[in-house]
Amino acid sequence: MSGRPLLPWRVMVNPAAADGRTGRRWKAREPLLRRILPDFEVYFTEGPGHAVVLGRRAAEEGVPVLAVHGGDGTINEAVNGLLSVEGPLPALAVLPGGTGADWVRSSGIPHSLAAAAHVARNGSPRPMDLGRVQFLHPDGRRMERYFANVADVGFGGELVRYVNGRSKRWGGRITFFQGLIRTLFNYGNKEMEILLDEGERLRMRTCSVVVANGQFFGGGMWVAPQARVDDGFLEVVVIGDVTKTEFLTHLGLLYRGTIARHPKVRTFRAKTVALHSDDEVWIDADGEEVGLLPARFEILPEKICLIR
Repeated sequence: MSGRPLLPWRVMVNPAAADGRTGRRWKAREPLLRRILPDFEVYFTEGPGHAVVLGRRAAEEGVPVLAVHGGDGTINEAVNGLLSVEGPLPALAVLPGGTGADWVRSSGIPHSLAAAAHVARNGSPRPMDLGRVQFLHPDGRRMERYFANVADVGFGGELVRYVNGRSKRWGGRITFFQGLIRTLFNYGNKEMEILLDEGERLRMRTCSVVVANGQFFGGGMWVAPQARVDDGFLEVVVIGDVTKTEFLTHLGLLYRGTIARHPKVRTFRAKTVALHSDDEVWIDADGEEVGLLPARFEILPEKICLIR
């Protein structure tokens, strides 16, 4: 019986991830992956946005599995590339290699490269949800983007703008913590209008609105412990008008997964979230700066298959 031959897997490597460590260590890591994974081809990203191109090409060419070796931003771009193609998509595998590794935490993938490769080889493709955000580009265009893990509006958007413009040589937790402190002393809380599922409407001064498919962001902050990547809902964490002193005093709650205990924090489950502000408010998605409010977020159930 004739049929289309099964293509090799495709491993997408972002050599710039983890402040360039992923690229520098690739020659030592490739033999390990060759021993564990099925036959695969290697494609290197060449700059911002190139993972979108490579993800789209993998989908168009019918690759069975696209394994991403990079950070949260590389995964985000790859997912956006895959979703730009109609029809069956490659299964997604994750081989950790970035700074924050928040999506690895949220999806239950091991941090060890060898362990993650064994999951990719022996795990099963399972449907997972994705978020989609429609937003305003700085040049005035209305645009949209998918996110796999967490989007953040307000403080987080400013934090990502700062962190992505600096070296990440000290690793995820230290890099994000330094950026957090620096951003805190330059950021002012914003007045926002929040509409949940076209029903409940809030208007309040907020530090940040976190729209979560996964649980972790910011290099290990456990912001949404109730979130699940396959439950068909977004977890919305609204951090209200906290002062700088309150933020610093209660920062440990973010890392322990208990931020909801703070009296100025409210949490919601929703399928859509619309946000508006008269202020300039930045958005990040999976640790990548994307644009500005107004924005609309929605959950897309079972949009892609992740091997886990």
